[in-house]
Amino acid sequence: MKKVEFSLLVLALTGLLSCGGKKCEENSQCAAKAPVETTQPEKEKKVVVARLAVKEGQEIAFIEIAAKLVNATREETGNLYYSVYQSPLKKTEFLFYEEYKDEAAFEEHSSSEHFAAFVEAIKDLTAGDLIVDEF
Repeated sequence: MKKVEFSLLVLALTGLLSCGGKKCEENSQCAAKAPVETTQPEKEKKVVVARLAVKEGQEIAFIEIAAKLVNATREETGNLYYSVYQSPLKKTEFLFYEEYKDEAAFEEHSSSEHFAAFVEAIKDLTAGDLIVDEF
C-alpha cells in the first residue's frame, strides 16, 4: 500500500475513533471533519529479481562476466543495490537482486552499454531464458 493511501486510512480511522462512537454530525470535535491534505506520492523504489541458469561447466565464465556488470552497475547514480548469487544447491543457477531509486533509474540501467555487453557476452552460456520479476 502506498504511503499516501496508508496515511489517509490512518487519518480516517483516527477520525472514527476520536468521535467517541457518535456520528460525526453530532460531534463538533470530530477529526474526520477536518480537511485532509494530500501530497504527491514519492517516486517508488524499483526492485528487480532475475534468475537464470547457465550451461554446466560455464559457471566460472559466467561469474567473470557478471562481475563486470555488477561493478559497472554499482557506479550508476540511480542504483541502490546490485548483487548476484549462485545457488549453493544447483551451481548452474544464479539470482540477481537489484534495487534502483525509481523506474527511470532502472530504465537507464537497462539501456546502458555495460548491460548490453553483458547480454551479448552470456548468450552462449545460458541454459534457458532469463526470468525477471519487477516490484
